[in-house]
Order: sequence, then C-alpha cells, then structure tokens
Amino acid sequence: MFIQTLVPPVAGDTFRFSVAGCSGSTRVKVLINSEQIIKREYDGMRFQSTATIPPGTEGKTLGIYAVDSAGNNKALEYQISEADPGAHSMLSRTR
Repeated sequence: MFIQTLVPPVAGDTFRFSVAGCSGSTRVKVLINSEQIIKREYDGMRFQSTATIPPGTEGKTLGIYAVDSAGNNKALEYQISEADPGAHSMLSRTR
C-alpha cells in the first residue's frame, strides 16, 4: 500500500492524492492538525480524492491515514505551505 501526491498541500488550494495497493476494504482519513476533513471507506485497489485546504492553514500539518482490511496501514504527513513549491513526486515508503 502507498499514498502518493504530486504537489504538497498549499493553503487555499485543492490538494489531490491517491492511495493504492490496498487489499479489501480500506478506510482513509485526512486531518489538518486534529480536524478531520475527509473520512471515506472504499473497496478496491486504488482510491483517488481531492481536499480543499482552507486559507490560513499554512504551517499546520495535513495527515493522510489509510488502513485496509488485511491490516496494512500507511500514514503520510505534510506541513501545509503558504505558496506552491512546484510539482514533484511525494510517495510514502513501502514496507
């Protein structure tokens, strides 16, 4: 299982990410600091989503957390930027 995005989260922008390589049912949560902004459960090997990052959240932490029914889990955390740093691949480590 892995979590991937091409651009880090930027305050006031739309953030896109995917979770792939999952087994069975998968729960995905996205939080800014401790405030939950997405909670989804899906079946399948890949999940794609977008989240609107509220203005004024620069410097806070955005966390993506995924757990599938086989017990695999991944977490990816980013510091929310004030400005777009440009595209580059951001991929969680696989174990």
